[in-house]
Amino acid sequence: MMQLSNVGLYLREAFAKGVAAHAYAVAGEKQYVKSLLKECATVAMCRSHAGDDCDACKKVARGEHLDVINLPTDTVKNKMTVGDVAYLVEESYRRPVDDSKQRVFCIDATDSVSGVGCELWQNKLLKTLEEPMEGIYIFVGVTDFEALLPTVRSRCQLLKQTILTPNEVKQALLRNSFDMLSCEIAAAMSGGIVQRGEQILADRDLFDAYKLAMDVATEMTSTKVALKYAAQMLSLKSRIYDCLGFLTVLLRESVVYRLAPDLCLLPHLHNTIDKICTGYTLQAAEACIEKINSAKKQLDDGANVTVVTDKLLNTLLETRYICRRS
Repeated sequence: MMQLSNVGLYLREAFAKGVAAHAYAVAGEKQYVKSLLKECATVAMCRSHAGDDCDACKKVARGEHLDVINLPTDTVKNKMTVGDVAYLVEESYRRPVDDSKQRVFCIDATDSVSGVGCELWQNKLLKTLEEPMEGIYIFVGVTDFEALLPTVRSRCQLLKQTILTPNEVKQALLRNSFDMLSCEIAAAMSGGIVQRGEQILADRDLFDAYKLAMDVATEMTSTKVALKYAAQMLSLKSRIYDCLGFLTVLLRESVVYRLAPDLCLLPHLHNTIDKICTGYTLQAAEACIEKINSAKKQLDDGANVTVVTDKLLNTLLETRYICRRS
C-alpha cells in the first residue's frame, strides 16, 4: 500500500467524497515538492490505492504514465514558461490515452514564481485554471503559496505539507514496523516530515553517517583520533552533511538531557548521550554546535571539504579543552 502524506490523504478523501477541485496549489519544502506532486498525481489517477500491484500507480511512480504531464519541460533550468502553459492548454483538450478517464498536470513552480516571466506564465494559465476541461486536474507545486499571483491563488485550493513534532513522526514510522531506535533517529532528522523519515529509514547508508557522528561525539579524544575520523568523513563524500547534522542533534540532545530530560528525542541512545555529557560541558556542547553550523556554511559557500573537515574536528577538541579549563 502506498504511504500517503497529509496532502495525499486529504486529496484522496476529497475524491472519495466527490468534492475534489480541478486545481490545487501544493505547498511544501522545496526538496519534497516533486514527490508531493507525484503523490497527488497518483491519487488523481488511482483513488483507491488497492495494493502494490496497481499498474497505474507504478506508471506514475516511474514517470511513464501518458496522462500525467510534468512541467516545466526544461528540467535543467526548472523554470515555467509561456510555452509550457501553451503546451498544457493544448494537451488539456486531448482525450486520455493510457486507460484512464482523466489527465493530470503537475507544475513544479518552486523556481518560477519570481523573476523575469513569472507573471506571464501565470496569467496565461488563468483561463485553464478557471474553466478546465472535464477530467483535467492541475497541481501547482510551490514553497510559498503567497508568492503566486493573487489571481492564481484564488483559483486554486491549497494543499499544505504538514510539519509534525518528532514524536508524531516517530509514531507514524513505528506503524510501519521499523525498530524503535531507528525510528527515533529518523524522526529526529526528518524535519517534522514523515516522508523524509521514511526516506531515511530506507537509506541504510545514512545510518553509517549517523554512526560516525556518534563515534566522533564519544570517542574523539585526541588530534590523532581526529585525523582518523576526518578521513572517514571524507570517505562518505555526499554524507558529510548528514554526519554533521546528526552530530549537531547529538550535542543538542546532550544539552536537553541535562536541562529538561523529558524533552529528549533519543531516549534509546541514553548511554551515548550520557557519554557525550561526560565529555562536553554544557558550554562546550553549545559552542561546538555553533562551530559545526559555521563549518556547514563554509561548505555551502564552496570551501575545500578536506580543509573544513580537518579544521572543524580539531576545533571541537580545542573547544572541549578550553571549556573544561574555564
